[in-house]
Amino acid sequence: MLIDEALGAVLAPALRREVVFEALDAAEIDVVPNEANGLRLFVEGALFSTLTRHLEVRDALELIAQIRATLELALGSAPDEPPRSDVRARITLPAPPTTTLVVTSASLVVFLLADMLGDTVDVVAVSRHAELRDRLRRTGGAPLLVVIDRKHAVVDVSVCELLREELDASSAVVWWGASTAERTMAMAFLSDGPRLVACEPGVGLADLGELCRTLLG
Repeated sequence: MLIDEALGAVLAPALRREVVFEALDAAEIDVVPNEANGLRLFVEGALFSTLTRHLEVRDALELIAQIRATLELALGSAPDEPPRSDVRARITLPAPPTTTLVVTSASLVVFLLADMLGDTVDVVAVSRHAELRDRLRRTGGAPLLVVIDRKHAVVDVSVCELLREELDASSAVVWWGASTAERTMAMAFLSDGPRLVACEPGVGLADLGELCRTLLG
């Protein structure tokens, strides 16, 4: 199996089996999907989240990118096909943004992310859909990192329409704490827009901070 081979290149056999079992349990399925879209969602959803509990987030991102590239070749994707997955092959942005918008009702999340990201990044709290729209339009096309906090939600999946209209591939969106169904919808809505990393509910705040640092370069 392709996933076993890719994981086996960097993980000991016992840990590889443990990671796959945990990922299947997180996805609430018995076997790794065979269908292309289901397999992509499993790899870059449940498997990614599981790997972040065993590896550094940066290493988990790199491993998922390698698995994704292998899967795309094996599944026969056309070279110019737009990526449908929620973790892109090159996860760092071409021109790293200096502003991170955190769309949340929890001021503590904003405070802790600002502390983790440091003084070189402007971390801005956004608590309403209209406020997000105004801030996006004031950036003038500059690259942004947008964190959509679904654990302390102030917007729903419909915000993807706004993100797709206002952001391009130079920006990234982190969708944090959503269900599998919602991650699938966000992935479909943003397939031709900003880069998307969709995290499972089990990804904690510390891992979210590390993920944002990776995306910011």
